[in-house]
Amino acid sequence: MAKIKAKLKQWLAMKTEDCKTVAPLFSYDLDRKLSLIEKLRVRLHLFTCDACLNYVSNLKFMHEVFHTQEENLENEKIHTTLTPEAKERIKEKLKAQSF
Repeated sequence: MAKIKAKLKQWLAMKTEDCKTVAPLFSYDLDRKLSLIEKLRVRLHLFTCDACLNYVSNLKFMHEVFHTQEENLENEKIHTTLTPEAKERIKEKLKAQSF
């Protein structure tokens, strides 16, 4: 059975789109609903390409992290400010660059 699955994956890999062509759909899938055809293109490609499967996994993880950070910033759970020392370093650098 494993041989048949490997052969099927190999055959599908030759018949489906290359990574460069289908990769934009991975991002689009996070931002909007894909059409049935687009979903099929993605699913078939991911079935045959472990590198893209890993890429999509990382992409989804980053999307979740950034989305959570955005929510935290909007809800003011994260308050970011520069330390006085950092502010002073920036001022000094700007003064040094003034003409």
